[in-house]
Amino acid sequence: MAIIADGCGSSESSSQARRQIKRFQDLASPDVKIAIGDPELAPVGKYTVAVLENIGEKDGDLKQKIDKNIITREPNVRAILDKVVNKEVDAGFVYTTDAMIEKDRICVIEIPEEVQVVSEYPVCVLKESDNKPLAEVFFKYILARQGQEVLKKYGFVPAVKDPADFKPGNFQSQTLVVFAAASLTNAFSEMGKSFEQKTGVKVKFQFGASGTLRQKIEGGAVGGEGGADVFAAAGMKDAEILREKGLSGDMAPFVKNKLVVITPKN
Repeated sequence: MAIIADGCGSSESSSQARRQIKRFQDLASPDVKIAIGDPELAPVGKYTVAVLENIGEKDGDLKQKIDKNIITREPNVRAILDKVVNKEVDAGFVYTTDAMIEKDRICVIEIPEEVQVVSEYPVCVLKESDNKPLAEVFFKYILARQGQEVLKKYGFVPAVKDPADFKPGNFQSQTLVVFAAASLTNAFSEMGKSFEQKTGVKVKFQFGASGTLRQKIEGGAVGGEGGADVFAAAGMKDAEILREKGLSGDMAPFVKNKLVVITPKN
């Protein structure tokens, strides 16, 4: 597991712990403070736990030491990113796409391929949407070539083979509400502007931890001014739960992502 950090140097002003984190194994060093996602709320936390379990199968002692260094479990990936950038922790597990956002202020350590976990993001139309035709058009846009190109621009790996061109309709002055995982914030914000230009639709987003957003939908936050018409999660489980409860209709994976470890730049 000798993975060297990308561009991580050390300086006299850096903490002893941060000077030690140059390889993935260094997460096990004494006094290192690590942030991960809350596995009960955020898919990034579930994937991190899966990575640690994979490590445990190969090196139980390494896993145990890393586990001891986890001091916080954050509600979403953006919170982990902020903790690292602000140097409140020495390292954090985030998606590759989130690492790109703060690439000038962080160092990246790749997770060894033999323990890596690839995440698959699904999008679904909610059955109780009060504008299902429009929701289905946005669903198709995400899976179309134009939507996939925006996602690729932000570091996501497209999950649609040979996507078709988007054929917009005219929905002037209508509004669509999309609940989406926090890690999709930048990509979906750009996508929403593009969709509005193509269709005349105003897209309102609510970004957050996939589990939290799913719970809101289960509680009745569907349709209307504040309720969702479309749900895009950072893991298949949350979308599958909604489908099992009869709350979602069409569902499809649209991108893939993977985890990295980030540390603050000195």
